[in-house]
Amino acid sequence: MKQLRFFIIVLICLLAGINTNAQGLKAFKLPNGLSVYVWEDATAPDVYGMVTVNVGSKDDPEEYTGLAHYLEHMLFKGTEKIGALDWEKEKPIYEQIIAKYDEHAQTADLVQRDTLSKEINRLTNEAAKYNITSDFWRLSHEIGDEINAGTNYDYTVYHSWLSFPPGEIYKWLELNSERLINPVFRNFQPELETVYEEYNKYQDQENYREQEFVMNTIFPGHPYSRPIVGLPEHLKNPQLSMLKEFYHNWYVPGNMALILVGNVKTSEVLSTIRDKFGRLENRPVPERKSYPENPVKGRKEVNAKISRYPQVILAFQGIPATSDDDVAWEICTSILSNADRTGLIDKLVIDGDLMDGYAGSASFKERGQILVGATPYYDMNQRRFESLKSTEKILLKEIKKLQEGNFDEWLVQSIKNKMVRSFELQMESRSIKAQRLAEIFYLGKRPDNLLNYKEIVESVSIDKIKEIAKKYFGSDYYAIFLNEGKPPKGKELEKPSYKPIQPVRGVESEYSKTFKLLPVKHSNDSYANMDDVKIKQINDRSKLFYTYNPENDIFTLILKFGIGTEKMPKLELAASLMNNAGIMGQMTAQEVKQEFSNLGASCRYTVNDSYLNVILDGFEANLEASCNLLTRQILLPQLDEKQMNSLKGSYMQMRIIEKKSNEHLSNALKNYMLYKDKSDYIDRLTMEDISNLSVSNLTGEFQRATDYEAEIHYAGSLPVEQVYDILSKNLPLKQGEKETTSPEIKDRAIYTENTVLFLPNNDAKQSDIYFYIEGDNYKNENTPYIDAFNRYFGDGFSGLIMQEIREYRSMAYTSQGHYIEPNVENKKAHFYGYVGTQADKTIDAIEVYMDLINNMPQYADRILNIKNYMKGRASIEKPHFRYASQIYQAWKLSGYTKSPAETHKVAVDNLTFDDIVRFYNENIKGRPVVIAIVGNPKMVDTKALEKYGKVIKLSTSKIFSEK
Repeated sequence: MKQLRFFIIVLICLLAGINTNAQGLKAFKLPNGLSVYVWEDATAPDVYGMVTVNVGSKDDPEEYTGLAHYLEHMLFKGTEKIGALDWEKEKPIYEQIIAKYDEHAQTADLVQRDTLSKEINRLTNEAAKYNITSDFWRLSHEIGDEINAGTNYDYTVYHSWLSFPPGEIYKWLELNSERLINPVFRNFQPELETVYEEYNKYQDQENYREQEFVMNTIFPGHPYSRPIVGLPEHLKNPQLSMLKEFYHNWYVPGNMALILVGNVKTSEVLSTIRDKFGRLENRPVPERKSYPENPVKGRKEVNAKISRYPQVILAFQGIPATSDDDVAWEICTSILSNADRTGLIDKLVIDGDLMDGYAGSASFKERGQILVGATPYYDMNQRRFESLKSTEKILLKEIKKLQEGNFDEWLVQSIKNKMVRSFELQMESRSIKAQRLAEIFYLGKRPDNLLNYKEIVESVSIDKIKEIAKKYFGSDYYAIFLNEGKPPKGKELEKPSYKPIQPVRGVESEYSKTFKLLPVKHSNDSYANMDDVKIKQINDRSKLFYTYNPENDIFTLILKFGIGTEKMPKLELAASLMNNAGIMGQMTAQEVKQEFSNLGASCRYTVNDSYLNVILDGFEANLEASCNLLTRQILLPQLDEKQMNSLKGSYMQMRIIEKKSNEHLSNALKNYMLYKDKSDYIDRLTMEDISNLSVSNLTGEFQRATDYEAEIHYAGSLPVEQVYDILSKNLPLKQGEKETTSPEIKDRAIYTENTVLFLPNNDAKQSDIYFYIEGDNYKNENTPYIDAFNRYFGDGFSGLIMQEIREYRSMAYTSQGHYIEPNVENKKAHFYGYVGTQADKTIDAIEVYMDLINNMPQYADRILNIKNYMKGRASIEKPHFRYASQIYQAWKLSGYTKSPAETHKVAVDNLTFDDIVRFYNENIKGRPVVIAIVGNPKMVDTKALEKYGKVIKLSTSKIFSEK
């Protein structure tokens, strides 16, 4: 009782001290030092949960990098209770495994190391008789949650991938606290291979290699300079004992925070939080190693041929994220470049003097750098880029304007308006609220910094901006010149020869049995109501879809014209140019952006196969003026010739890059597999078509697109009648609109036999493997069975694919498989799968995947878990108000007259495992399977591929249009 009384006193004092009762946020500490943040929102249908730990890759020992990331993976493997079938029998084997890893790390002889690895593999399989490593995943799914995690330089988070039903809060708190008590790092050996796969995957990503180079350059001598995943020499020489020590030192309550956001009441969960997370042992937080400052002196030029196109990056020493000047600094860099593209550098991009440009910061807890970068202007006539040194001079000239205060006051105020508006929009998201609270925690800031954000933004003066600019933008900086070329090949982590883990089937841990008996607070079924969206006719065909905004005075308006690139391919370029359009005879492009900013509004144009979208958001007080400005831009667009040439240059560069980029090769092969000659990489404008386009061509194309009927999706707080009156008078809607045929759904390629498509890429360290099976016409009555099959077969970490390919065999970091429904009824559905694996594992991975497709294992005990997950997700199936009208329209296209959750309730209640087997037999088994592979032909036995179907070897000329 004394302890409880002390806890309540501490809670009251802390709440009073940091003034966090405002806006529903409560913050306090448990007696063991664990920080707790609860952000209450009674209107939310769900709860978002997170545990964050103030430790990241920067805290890895220098001789054992990768520990923080390894640990993140291992904390899903269970504890002495979670996943334990017989801990007393497992424990001595586990201790032997730990000892063997220590011996392995101290052994240089390769033969002896191989012997030890095989012994560890034998012991791991022996231990597997007494555990279930998927226990934590399945129990999370049991309560409708999908847990994930991430490691950063400064922190590690374990969070809800989606969210969970409020009634499951007790179970969530029990499970996510128990996972931190006596964790057992089971199956360490196969998880090592998974991390190897993750490391190798990054080596194929050009952007990652560029980022790695830049971080290594600008943070010399600090752990921020090395990869979060760890260095390859350390990854290949792990020690479980070091991992246990790292956990014991850093995962202590005083270094951790529990965060809950959504439909949760602090008063109702307070005692449970204390009981569950109060169990964590209070140990001291270790001291962190400090690193001396190592600032650059003068201008230091660094050159590397590692980029797909020339880039210049200027890196100035900045501020750490802990600084109180972080908001002022964001405004400062935004004057150079911002999301509304109104900055000094943005103007150069809009005017066509640069192909691209940006300014921002790489700010972490202990260090910060300011990054100002650009892609030089590409001269279409000369077929070359401007020099990097001349581009550097252009950037320095704009930086000097910032230092001298040579910018307009309206720009500062518009940036502040944008920051406040973005903050308000972010605070509508429970996951972003949780992320912001995690930042508050690990940076050591007070919640007031979050709650008073708007006031902090408004308090930043122009004098403060100039002071910061002069202080940090000096003559000391890195001039990083990235030239065209391939990054040097990283060290590839090769496949060890381990036997796959043989899991125990059809059993349940004692913890699982007890967990399922824990209390659940059931709520009455409350379904999404499609009638919440008010629909009013505008013109002959166009309609307004109005949703009330209960949160703030920020509106979102989406004009969705019923035509896209499938029928008007030039719209892709037209929409891109419209983002930088002026108003003919009235305003330049920069002046239009300035006026939108003055109104506190933002506008952007996007296009896809089916729709041209015009997206406008801003403050409702300026709704009419914002719409009026938008209408003038749409009706009288002034497109710029120099901008047009820059856009053509971008397309030309992309056509050159795509045949060398593993990412583009994979996407092009996937498109070819699905659509053959109708692939987006083949059935597209030729470069000659693009070169011959003129501003008038694209202006006309855009105008013709606005002749089609439109859906006007509006979310705001003004009365629907007032909104209808404003929009009907101030939007560019034409009488007698053309009827839409959207959404456009392309017919996929027909295969009558098993087929293997192989595209060679000698530079690939990983193979990208795709699987495709054509399905039947979709009916929404089949959705419950599709969802159940997907949960069982290919969704999440407890699905067959992840379990068999990643968990037990370590063949991939990413593997998945889904039966995908089309956007409308009576169009064909299809199965799509993917595995990313080391090149030397390609055949093995295909063999396992194909065996799952041809002979799906049947574990009927999974059905209760699947049904509970589906019921949990259905109970919180309420779209956010900003997206509700579009989601409801999508439901209607799929044949729904009420929400899917309500429609399928009876079917889900009556779901059996036989339904999953029946669906598999009717829609997967025995159908032609297409496998498409991008891989290194030196590492993949193409002859062995003949076992899986007719092998067709492709070249880039086959999957890309040549003109």
